[in-house]
Amino acid sequence: MKAITVFLSLVACMMAATPVLQAQDVINIPAPGEKTLLNSGWFARRANEVRVDGNTLSAAKFNTDGWMKARVPGTVLTTLLENNIFPAPEVSLNNNLIPDIYEIGRDFYTFWFVRPFRIDKVEEGQQIWLNFRGINYKADIFLNGKRINNSTHEGMFLRESYPITPYLKADGDNLLAVIVYPPDYPGNPNGGQGGDGEIARNVTMQFTPGWDWIQPVRDRNTGIWDEVSITATGSVLVRHPYVVTKVSGVRQPEGRQQDAVVKTSVEVENVSDAIQKGVLVCETNGARLTQSLTLAPHEKREVSFADLTVKNPRLWWPNGIGKQELYDMRISFETSGVTGDSQQLRYGIREITSETDGKSGGRIFKVNGQPVFITGGNYIASEWLLRLSPERYRAEVRFHAEMNVRMIRVWGGALLERPEFYDACDEFGILVFQDLWGSGDCNGAWEDAMKLHSRERRWEYPDNHDLFIASVEDQVKMVRNHPSLCLWCGGNEWPLAKDIDKKLKEEIFPRLDPERFFVSYSTDTVLIGSNKIGVGDGPYGIQELEWFFEQHYPAFNPEAGSVGSPEVESMRMMMTEKELERLPRNGRSMDAAWRYHKDLGYGNHLERYGQVTDIETYCKYAQVVNYDQYRSFMEGWASHIWDWYTGILIWKTQNPWTSLRGQMYDYYLDVNASLYGTRKGCEPLHPSYNRASRQVELLNTGLSKHQTTVKAQIYSLTGELIWETDADATIAPNSVERLFTVPTPDKVSGAYFLKLTLLEAGKELTDNIYWLTTTGNDFTALAKMPENKPEVTVSLNKSGEEFSGTVRMKTGNRISFFNRIKVFDKQTGQRILPVHYSDNYITLMPGDEKTVSLSFTSSIPKERIEIAIDSWTEKKIQILFAY
Repeated sequence: MKAITVFLSLVACMMAATPVLQAQDVINIPAPGEKTLLNSGWFARRANEVRVDGNTLSAAKFNTDGWMKARVPGTVLTTLLENNIFPAPEVSLNNNLIPDIYEIGRDFYTFWFVRPFRIDKVEEGQQIWLNFRGINYKADIFLNGKRINNSTHEGMFLRESYPITPYLKADGDNLLAVIVYPPDYPGNPNGGQGGDGEIARNVTMQFTPGWDWIQPVRDRNTGIWDEVSITATGSVLVRHPYVVTKVSGVRQPEGRQQDAVVKTSVEVENVSDAIQKGVLVCETNGARLTQSLTLAPHEKREVSFADLTVKNPRLWWPNGIGKQELYDMRISFETSGVTGDSQQLRYGIREITSETDGKSGGRIFKVNGQPVFITGGNYIASEWLLRLSPERYRAEVRFHAEMNVRMIRVWGGALLERPEFYDACDEFGILVFQDLWGSGDCNGAWEDAMKLHSRERRWEYPDNHDLFIASVEDQVKMVRNHPSLCLWCGGNEWPLAKDIDKKLKEEIFPRLDPERFFVSYSTDTVLIGSNKIGVGDGPYGIQELEWFFEQHYPAFNPEAGSVGSPEVESMRMMMTEKELERLPRNGRSMDAAWRYHKDLGYGNHLERYGQVTDIETYCKYAQVVNYDQYRSFMEGWASHIWDWYTGILIWKTQNPWTSLRGQMYDYYLDVNASLYGTRKGCEPLHPSYNRASRQVELLNTGLSKHQTTVKAQIYSLTGELIWETDADATIAPNSVERLFTVPTPDKVSGAYFLKLTLLEAGKELTDNIYWLTTTGNDFTALAKMPENKPEVTVSLNKSGEEFSGTVRMKTGNRISFFNRIKVFDKQTGQRILPVHYSDNYITLMPGDEKTVSLSFTSSIPKERIEIAIDSWTEKKIQILFAY
């Protein structure tokens, strides 16, 4: 409580400061179908410091005394952080310095958010709307002395639109005031999954009281967390378009296509007291479909257009299968040629079906008639305090595409992701497995001593079932047109309350999105298979590499995971040097900060490479283990394609917080070797070494047949070629071929390298390099390899703030092991993030040459860019590019 008292004093001091109120900006009335965002110019203050009600507050001239500049979209906590009231909670143990809502009470995080503005001229007949895409958790909204919501807003996932034309002052100052209340039941962050579970009594995200990979979010993400906008319409609203595409038969990604059909419907509503007549218009792909409409006063109707046949359609395919073609559509209501309202969207022509696989028993998903072997990751949320942006979304989804995976599961303890996330998934071909808001931990899957209520009571969560259903209906309408959306799932590892589950299955999804598969929970046997092996998902820790090839798990595994420590630069951002000095030994975390950041532990896997003496060594060895772990992870599952498995989703591929487990890239968006091990293991056409059988296998998860040659070579650590062979292989789509056995070399004692090279028509397609050993798990000899600095050529181009370039590496007669490329700002020494590499952590056998492309966005001048390589076989970082 001492820390809380100190910070309460600091809060009072900071909140007494007076921000300078700039001249109020004029909000432009947008054209129909467009929006003006209110994402700046907000102020905030704790509600119990405001001595008047919302009517009085919003009617008076706004005085900034005692108000802070606020972050909207954002939360109460992000506003406090941006006003320097608390230290960054993702660093060290700082989160413990922030009062938790369970201890300090909901009033501490109940805040007013106000937004003064002026508005340009409102034309006669225009209806002006104020739109909120997400408020957590309850809110009352006032404008110019009037409460504009007839009932208190409730629920994190429910969009709201309010008509504000009668309340606007067209020739004066306007003041919007929103009081936001935290969730009714914030829960006790007692160390359980979702704390004591009470958070699930609300319709909100469940991870905020903490989980086994994150610490509590102190305000439970209370605030206006998603965008606020102004829109303008006529008397007829065009809402919730729904596009369904039908692609008959079995298609190929290339060549001329048979016809496809586009089916479109939309909701229209007359919000006036008069009859409205006009034309509803749908425009797409050069076609214009129209319907004449007459709407009675306040009539609401769903209207379907005639089916549109598309000749030789450009189809949308998942990542690694084909292109991600997208079409634009505009639906509008016109009266006498004047548009009153419109909706614009992008869609893809594709059809996704699913069925039970006859051999493995797991769910198999088909896109455009073709079975797709599912590889992917579990995604929590982009950022734990909901500091969301289209740019961050796009970087994260692109990382998944660069991993060669095909699906992201958006996990049920978080949120239904924003349209900008889906936009990126559409662009990069990442299928989405979307959970709703429930988890076995909070919703009663098992008895749990950490939970406040019984298992039976928790299965009845949330308390307001009608709100949950209304939120689902709204959010389904928000994202259902995205071609990337593959399936809906009720909850994580356990079905939702029985009446909710029944209504979702029998009424909501059959009415709103009947084309997509719905499963009640992530480990339901209709998804994962018959479950004869007795497990539902997992495991979650580091494994011996042979395990991935030998152990039999569910046919469609929604989550199985392992380690994933970040690189040393990120470690130094998330912990102090003193904390980093107390690094784990043989997988045991003795330091409080390591435990606080949920260190998973590597067992003795790091010590297999040598003595771990400092944080640099720890991270160096961790990356080698990360790469090998996830490459074998994906190769092991793919080696049993359609035999044991139809899909595997890694737990997890990202962290919204500075956690020390399960991530391909870290909180700061720096990639680690896990990403590139996964990328290698998920290559659609891929030569693989089966760790258990010692056989070379050829994996093909694409849709084309290939005539190939696979070459295998064994090298000593000094670069001597001591064995080689090759085999021709014809491989069918979606299959695995077992080619030959790799012998244990006679001339080697200890570590050595195996290189597999895949060629087609004499052209090298890819290679795959393994480090193996004849002496159990002893890889310490890798640290004693001869030094070797590869010959490097770098090119870098700049267009605006977009950089792109290549790094070409070539080696002589020695091995160059595990070269990590990274980019810095030479002036500050800070990393430039995120950077997208075509590959990284590159190993070169004698005579090898590799070219890696890279791209990033930065506002700094080109002369400050510094590109470097950190290598196992070179003691110092090699600066490759610097002016």
